[in-house]
Amino acid sequence: MILRPATADDFTFLTEMLLEAYNWDGTPWFTLDKLRAEDSAWRYVAGWPRATDFGVVAEVDGALAGASWARQLTADRPGYGYIADDVPELTLGVAPAFRRQGIARALLTELIAMAGKTSYRRLALSVDPGNPAAGLYRSLGFQKIAVNGTSDTMVLEV
Repeated sequence: MILRPATADDFTFLTEMLLEAYNWDGTPWFTLDKLRAEDSAWRYVAGWPRATDFGVVAEVDGALAGASWARQLTADRPGYGYIADDVPELTLGVAPAFRRQGIARALLTELIAMAGKTSYRRLALSVDPGNPAAGLYRSLGFQKIAVNGTSDTMVLEV
């Protein structure tokens, strides 16, 4: 597995991974068209990359396998895991063929390391408590701080 920084060239793949994140349980809640049409979802990738964005992409044998990225969202256009303007919210997606192979953990570990090299002191996220990723987040030190709808908002001090 190769981990590399996400670039502007990864926009389409990040969009695919955002779709995977939204449809995490296999239920097609979102299509690509619905994702684009719904600002609350599209804001996670629109205009990627902005100056404050950072992310990582995993490749396995030349195939794009997954991605995790962080974006600073604001109170006027918050994400589902928004806690403050100065706390980036992360997104994680792994292609179905590459799940359960440690890719998500590797992506998050690298993203956390990237965050540690910035001025950010925390990362936030939103996750459905039934999503297996919730256990991964807890194992990496994320703590539940709130509930937003049916999802948990979690934060990590970096």
